[in-house]
Amino acid sequence: MQNAERAYMADCPTLMQYDALYGEGSSAYWIELQVFGLFGASSSKDSSMADGIRIFSQSFAQEVRQYKLSELMLFFARYKSGRYDNSYASFDTKRIGNAFFNEFLTQRNFEIDAAVRKQQQEESLKRRELPEGYTIPEGYNPYTWYLERKRRGEIGNPPKTESP
Repeated sequence: MQNAERAYMADCPTLMQYDALYGEGSSAYWIELQVFGLFGASSSKDSSMADGIRIFSQSFAQEVRQYKLSELMLFFARYKSGRYDNSYASFDTKRIGNAFFNEFLTQRNFEIDAAVRKQQQEESLKRRELPEGYTIPEGYNPYTWYLERKRRGEIGNPPKTESP
């Protein structure tokens, strides 16, 4: 929960891949564990709510199977911390689904866009910097060293080819 960018950019399997790795139904069971954790943290102790968690988990797992486990963990952590209208206080599986689709996905898109922009800026800065291990001789700055190399013919002149 501390680093959303890491959750989105992590090399982590999706819920669909989790099913492929551990067997069909594993993803629904994983979701069920997360939802039971929310149920346990809530003030609600209604057993009929607990009975509906398995049904909710199966359908929710099908709806969110393209998302990474790290993203889903971020959602459940945020939900449990009360980020989505303190809905954990009175447990309702419908609220969980609404919070995911109406609030979390909007935040996710915004945060992924920001992370991609940051990554592009860092790559752009790296391209502008000198190659690793490249040194500029004493008494030159990058521009004057460029001019000196150009004067020497090391830069800007196409390689000479012998004509037949």
